[in-house]
Amino acid sequence: MRAFHLLSKQHALQALQNQRLKVARFDDLNDPFELLAADLSDRRVRRTFIKWKTQTSKKIGLLCFSMSWRNPLLWSHYADRHCGVALEFEIDDDFVVPVRYSLSRLRLNVPHIMSSGGFTENLAEQLASTKSKHWAYEEEVRVPVALSQCVLENGLHFERLTEQVKVVGVVLGALSQVTSHEVRCSLPRGRQVTLRRCRMAVRSFSIVRNKGIPVEFIDGTA
Repeated sequence: MRAFHLLSKQHALQALQNQRLKVARFDDLNDPFELLAADLSDRRVRRTFIKWKTQTSKKIGLLCFSMSWRNPLLWSHYADRHCGVALEFEIDDDFVVPVRYSLSRLRLNVPHIMSSGGFTENLAEQLASTKSKHWAYEEEVRVPVALSQCVLENGLHFERLTEQVKVVGVVLGALSQVTSHEVRCSLPRGRQVTLRRCRMAVRSFSIVRNKGIPVEFIDGTA
């Protein structure tokens, strides 16, 4: 599967150089409903879910990707207002969990769940991948990672890139000043990526590839 991770220039070049991505934490994402997609109108159910979210956030993190980079909101929110970069990844399908977007909260029989042994792996995955329809523009897919296996640096968790999750391309934002030289000097020797530039569409509110600038094939020199 091909998917994209949008970043500022600084963080994108660091990700290329170090061949790793920062892991998102459930308790630090920009959607407060993460892991709380169920109907929580019952106070006891609400307490159970909040406790479970706290526990889960200490063990599991996420690598978050979008299926497309054409939505201008993605660039505004995650790529330094179109000055940043979309890193293109080839991801093993077995690692990917697509996000499901819902108009309503999930109806769950929590007392039965708890009396039957608690949150199963399938239920936990359903809750971790269900978000409000408001977020559908992101076209998100996720790769769960165990925080215990991550590199911890300055209080942040990082996941090393592998053959199962590898960067294969760079898309420069419509206002990006990143140069092919900077990409080449950040990319480790022996690695290659394609480099494309995008622009604002002239007939729609979307971001499109700048076909006036040829695709480059960048070999790393770092």
